[in-house]
Amino acid sequence: MVARRTSDDLKEVIRDFRRDQVIDVARRLFGERGTTDVSMDEIASEAGVARSTVYVYFANRDELLRACLQRMHSQLVEAVAQTWREDSDPSHRLARLIEEMLARVDDSPAFFRLALVTQGAPTGGAEAVGSELALIGLAIAGLIRDLVVEGIERGELRQIDPDLATTLIGQQVYGVMAVRAGEPAPQDRSRTAADTVDFILHGLVA
Repeated sequence: MVARRTSDDLKEVIRDFRRDQVIDVARRLFGERGTTDVSMDEIASEAGVARSTVYVYFANRDELLRACLQRMHSQLVEAVAQTWREDSDPSHRLARLIEEMLARVDDSPAFFRLALVTQGAPTGGAEAVGSELALIGLAIAGLIRDLVVEGIERGELRQIDPDLATTLIGQQVYGVMAVRAGEPAPQDRSRTAADTVDFILHGLVA
């Protein structure tokens, strides 16, 4: 029985690896082409798997586009988890969140630019990209709002409507990410994140 469970676990690891491999290849190809109009056949070929394998994981290209964005978000959440557990300073956690958001841009700047252009556009994949970005945006906004509320309760931030503060911070971070995606040689991520937090806190400090 133990051997059976081990074998099943190994198969699951292989499935997850192949799925992630397809996602990473798709994200690269979407970015390189500057369009969501990349065939599943080409993605399968570049990933070194059969076309049928791609369809085991994704029913269509919209699902694959969603998965590309979901993977970026899950990588972000995993990256900030330790800081969230170990550092009680809201400003430090905000800096870490911003730094890791910038890291996701640096990993796939072309895909990030494509996602920004595609959402809301009358093109293939626009609805899938737009709806997934909206869900991710809500999740990140929730993290930021929690930090704002905690900062106010600790007396480190001035009394301000948390929802308004979250919107203002989100707009600032979104702008920094969009600019970074277009920079040929962006500056150090940690420095950019620290500068962004300093700018944000200048208007929020108690």
